[in-house]
Amino acid sequence: MSVLFFDSHCHLHDARIYTDIPNIIDRAEKAGVSAMVSCATMEENFARTAELACTHGAVIPCFGIHPWFVDSLSENWQQNLETFLTAPGSGIGETGLDFMDKRADRDLQIRVFSHHLNLARELERPINIHIRKAWDTFIRLLKKNGPLKTPGLIHSYSGSADMVPLFEKYNLYISFSGSVTRPRAQKVVKALGAVSRDRFLLETDTPDIYPSILEPGKNKLNEPKNLPIIAQIAAKRVDMGFEEFVNHAYNNSLTLFETILS
Repeated sequence: MSVLFFDSHCHLHDARIYTDIPNIIDRAEKAGVSAMVSCATMEENFARTAELACTHGAVIPCFGIHPWFVDSLSENWQQNLETFLTAPGSGIGETGLDFMDKRADRDLQIRVFSHHLNLARELERPINIHIRKAWDTFIRLLKKNGPLKTPGLIHSYSGSADMVPLFEKYNLYISFSGSVTRPRAQKVVKALGAVSRDRFLLETDTPDIYPSILEPGKNKLNEPKNLPIIAQIAAKRVDMGFEEFVNHAYNNSLTLFETILS
């Protein structure tokens, strides 16, 4: 029985891999990856992300300002973002909160992220969310605004298993990346085990978070073709059959991105 894969979060615009995109997409499709959600991270790469989606049918674009890049905002960033979101087949993100760097402008991150959340509600688009060391603030925003009208996802989940039921209550899916393949990824594996079967997703976060597999001499830039090995290891770690696990993840992705899939 053949299975299909859906990469719920990657960055095909990244300069480290952009010149090889036709080959990367070809390798992904040969590995069974039928769709790749490519997330812009700043205004500078909005156009490239849109171009990728126009050129390659398997690429689904998302447009947003990553919390690492809030200092790059132009005066017209909100208008620029909304202009790219006029395309009906586009989602929102990558956006969110990242308080790892204590020098980060947290208030600005919150304002920018809140604008993305409002757009997700107004436009009824799925939102791709990045959260690191900012869980309390994120939960306060969710409680203030209520469940998302259109589902969103928390990408490359690094939070606790205990928080998973709350996020599901607020209409969020939980996505897992190559971090689940790390030998000491007990926290991530426990979180994956806590997610409802109709709420977990898989991603590569290409070109980052290369899975922990032994490939001597290989380039350690990640790409969507590695999604099957991530799925294989993840399924084994939560004691679920591979095909069952992959089919859940694939169908969950179709449900989450339903409003923007052509």
